[in-house]
Amino acid sequence: MFELNVDQLMSFTVSFTLPFFRIGAFLMALPLFGSKLVSTRTRILYSFAISLAITPIVEAPPFDPVSPAYIPVIGEQLVIGFILGFIVTILFQLFSLAGQLAAMKAGLGFAMSNDPANGVTVASLGQYYLSMVGLAFIGTNGHHVMIEYIVESFNYWPIGSGFDPEKYWDVVQLGGWMFEKALLIVLPLAVAVLIMNISFGIVAKASPQLNIFALGFPVILLFSLVFFWMMLEDFLDIYRLFFEDIILWMKDSWGISVNG
Repeated sequence: MFELNVDQLMSFTVSFTLPFFRIGAFLMALPLFGSKLVSTRTRILYSFAISLAITPIVEAPPFDPVSPAYIPVIGEQLVIGFILGFIVTILFQLFSLAGQLAAMKAGLGFAMSNDPANGVTVASLGQYYLSMVGLAFIGTNGHHVMIEYIVESFNYWPIGSGFDPEKYWDVVQLGGWMFEKALLIVLPLAVAVLIMNISFGIVAKASPQLNIFALGFPVILLFSLVFFWMMLEDFLDIYRLFFEDIILWMKDSWGISVNG
């Protein structure tokens, strides 16, 4: 007959609830799953299912679930979950930032649209890039990689290990990587627009009778739209390159290895 004593029940409670809080915070910070388009009930259901599946393999220190000392451990798991989800958010915001920078360079900054997922108003091109990277994320099974990512996090960031300042500093430095890659995406368009502006300046100096502002803006706008259309062919390759950079960063900085 199956018997379950109090000690086993306490151990199971700790092994289940602590991963549940970390995974729940991770899904709240994860793009797409953490947006307003996904209900809280759905995120809780996914967190419950994943936590229940990994409970037998998670090593949790012996804590008393009814003691006040259990509260800081829960807070630790919430912070860790948010940080792990924030790292993936940086990958998505990279393309959103690139789209907004490109829109400013192309003269499309006036075209704004509402982001229903985050409840903010952004440049339409940035929202378009964000939608594209979301489709690429789902289409390349990135959500499966994220499940492996959060499960592996219990190995390199164990429960009860405390707050390591170096790991938080690594996340801060990752922001520089986001701006660098966003500028790399926009750089070809920025150089091309700069050359066209210089050319129009030379024409305006040679022939002051021409209205360069009326002529130049439609030409730059048309050229930018053609550039965006050409870039769509390599968008998936660019996404995979940056996704692999994130996976490599996780491996080099924190020692986590996932099959991205």
